[in-house]
Amino acid sequence: MVRDKHIVLIGTLDTKGEEIGYLKELILGRGYRPLIIDIGSGGEPRLEADITADEVARAAGTEIEKLRSSLDRQKVTEIMVRGAGVKLDTLCQNGEVEGVISIGGMSSMLMAAEIMTKMPFSIPKLIVSSAASMPGSNRIFGPTGITLMHSLFDIGGLNYLLRAQLSRAAGAICGMVEGNFSSPGPTEDKPMVAMSVYGYVDNCARYISETLAGQYELIHFHATGMPEIAMEKLIEEDFFCGVIDLVPSSVTNEKFGGSRASWSRRLEVAGEKGIPQVVAPAGVNTISRVGFTAEELAPELKIRKHYFMDEKRVTVWLNIDELEDISSTYAEKLNKAVGPTKFLVPMGGWLSIEKEGTNLYDRQSIQAFVVRLKEKLKAEIEVIEVEANIDSPAFAQAIVSAFKEVVRNYSDKRSAS
Repeated sequence: MVRDKHIVLIGTLDTKGEEIGYLKELILGRGYRPLIIDIGSGGEPRLEADITADEVARAAGTEIEKLRSSLDRQKVTEIMVRGAGVKLDTLCQNGEVEGVISIGGMSSMLMAAEIMTKMPFSIPKLIVSSAASMPGSNRIFGPTGITLMHSLFDIGGLNYLLRAQLSRAAGAICGMVEGNFSSPGPTEDKPMVAMSVYGYVDNCARYISETLAGQYELIHFHATGMPEIAMEKLIEEDFFCGVIDLVPSSVTNEKFGGSRASWSRRLEVAGEKGIPQVVAPAGVNTISRVGFTAEELAPELKIRKHYFMDEKRVTVWLNIDELEDISSTYAEKLNKAVGPTKFLVPMGGWLSIEKEGTNLYDRQSIQAFVVRLKEKLKAEIEVIEVEANIDSPAFAQAIVSAFKEVVRNYSDKRSAS
């Protein structure tokens, strides 16, 4: 088989030239086409690159000699990451990349991760690092599917054990490429729908998935921050025909310093793409506190309603003024939608535990949010009030009906144009 795409090797050829060269030969031996991008800036490379460090620097608007003489390591790193990203993006846009791998220590790992984070999900990504067990290594797990392999041996100077490690790495990236899907096509002829979920809406999510299973494949993303970014990155890459966003509460967490924050574009991507979307407010009136003890949170918990999921996880409620304030942020984001959008409000509580008759339920706050949201939303976005708790079959059925309607509206609009 003649391959017309490359497995890209990202590395610092001034320090890891011999090791990258060995990995290149291993990949070649497996019938794949390696392409090396040099992100080293400390000195002359020890191996010839396909895309040189100077080309990388020029792609970022400077020259490698200037970077080699600079004492500002952070700035140099940022420039090389940016330049490599530009070069790699061009290769991806041209359909020339089928996989990417990087080897090195902590600095190389962090640089490669930042570069890979901007790549399409559909391209397999592998980082091999001797720093994989260091504190902070979780920083590399971005929203585009990076795999991390721990090297027990320093990647510096070839030896028997390092060769074995690099041989495994070559096998891993080639295997990932071989087992990769060629495109984000539908499974079993069913279009895919993204849905944000978490524990407080388990029953609702299950009912929706079961009800729509005959028409769609529902892909669940747990609303803990990074999975939501991944969901919206995949929306950008046209994986999904629609979105059921049950838990957009990372917007609230972002504003009030909660533990479930994601990114600044949360709740905007599907709207900008124009695909059908239905949104519900699970957790929008709360923030999550993770990793704190009751003693540490005591000042806050004295003045706020709260619920401990366990000794290290607590859900904390906003007050009515904060909820009215955050409604404007949600409206601003939703107003960017150019496709059919509906916002469904369960008047019987926004979490499974927030039911009428409990001290966590506050209809006055819910109503205040609804009033302010309606004031701020554009007329094209319908707000539907449902007299049910969010985790009930009645609310789930309302979501299903609303989703079918926005899909129908979307299809009618496309047919008319």
